[in-house]
Amino acid sequence: MAFYGVFIGIDKYCDPRAQELTAARRDATALWALFIDTIPQMDAHLLCNEHATKEKISSVLSRSLEDATQEDAVVIFFSGHGSRDHRLICFDTMTETLADTTISMDLLADTFKHSKAKVILLVLDCCFSGKAPARVMEDTPVARDGSFSWETLAGKGRIIISASAANEVALETPGGHGLLSAAILHAMQSGQETVDLFGVMGQITGMVRADALKMGHTQNPVVFGFLEGGLILPALKKGQKFYEAFPELKGHRVTSSVRDLSYFGFPAQVLDEWEKNFKNGLNNLQQSAVNDHRILDGDSLLVVAPTSSGKTFIGEMASIRTVIQGKKAVFIFHYKALVNEKYDQFSELYGDRLGIRVIRCDGDHGEQVGLFMKGKYDIALFTFETFLALSVANPFVLNQIGLIVLDEAQFIADPTRGISVELLLTYLISIRERNIKPQLIALSAVIGNVNNFDNWLDIHNLITKDRPGPLTEGVLDRQAGGFGGHITYFNNLSILFAKRAVYFLKN
Repeated sequence: MAFYGVFIGIDKYCDPRAQELTAARRDATALWALFIDTIPQMDAHLLCNEHATKEKISSVLSRSLEDATQEDAVVIFFSGHGSRDHRLICFDTMTETLADTTISMDLLADTFKHSKAKVILLVLDCCFSGKAPARVMEDTPVARDGSFSWETLAGKGRIIISASAANEVALETPGGHGLLSAAILHAMQSGQETVDLFGVMGQITGMVRADALKMGHTQNPVVFGFLEGGLILPALKKGQKFYEAFPELKGHRVTSSVRDLSYFGFPAQVLDEWEKNFKNGLNNLQQSAVNDHRILDGDSLLVVAPTSSGKTFIGEMASIRTVIQGKKAVFIFHYKALVNEKYDQFSELYGDRLGIRVIRCDGDHGEQVGLFMKGKYDIALFTFETFLALSVANPFVLNQIGLIVLDEAQFIADPTRGISVELLLTYLISIRERNIKPQLIALSAVIGNVNNFDNWLDIHNLITKDRPGPLTEGVLDRQAGGFGGHITYFNNLSILFAKRAVYFLKN
């Protein structure tokens, strides 16, 4: 038996009204890579985002189904949005021309009917009902009869696995996988030589149902069609293609050389810019965050280090890695001035030169809130209060986020702003019960005893008092001409006051 495969994953769409996803491309890429590693001779195609147009999808599907003989199997996997009238949404789908820019179930049924393939396995990790965060395009008409019959697609040798019942949602975890895709990936990597797909469907359904319930929803995968003797597939095994697609899973370690970060898939353009900005390479703090605390593998971390120790770059590395993986990153700052400063810096470095979409939502730029709500960004910059207000009022936006970087976390002890930080972190802890677990990197100045801060957040900590460069501490002598005056240096008894003065002079 020869295997043909078409793996489609779409997170981004041409239509500005379409909600972006964060895990569809990862779903398709993971399954494509595993199948290729397990069955090297497989004729498999991977179509993601801008490559997954209606024309391209239709062409590849038709060719694979036509080439398959009576002894062959065709695996078709789709991860992305469905429409409410039972269509698959392509990258170039437009709401006003829905019929012409989508893949209809009738088209698939007709193509299946004319294929000689012994087995066609169609896996749909999308849904045809619900609203955000479901995998459905919201601005689409509801089917007139309100129902859809899978019998037009399924039958002997035609197996359909749908992520949910027709009136249920299909969900994804932030920056991870669709719930159905994650369960299939788990079940298909059994450690055995083969997997009976019908035999593991109970396990797959149970995993999806449990994960959906944690998120406050109901999702029950369904299977249609039959095959005499069951459907036995080779168990999937990680190999070269998989690790090329997901290099972070190899556990690479880095030295001080910025170029070592290429192991994690950072583009050469990013590394070129970082080499210009960091002439001495990665310092000990940054190396430890990557090597010992695996922040580029998605692990959360509390970093406590002095000013100018390079801890902000830890969050920056993690955010770009998150974007490379197709996920979205959020930076949260305590002042609007810092939001604007970082917006200018990130826009120039990552936006203008590398095409990364940077937005800011700080109360003064309301026009960019809509972009955040639709997920049409890569890095979003917030103040504490703005992010808290938006995420509490619209909890589905948290399903889009793969990483949250909280700057100046020591502000939780501030008598005026601390309540916002505490409420925000409490909220992030509470949503874990709904299986929404974005990576969290909290950056803090040296605060002495962390007082179980890391235990409360349930994350590891990286604490150092080492400072790469000396800090000159002092206050301004007003009698010597205001800002043009000289700095009077204090002894250790005046250190606290001196630090405050230097902070406000720099900011």
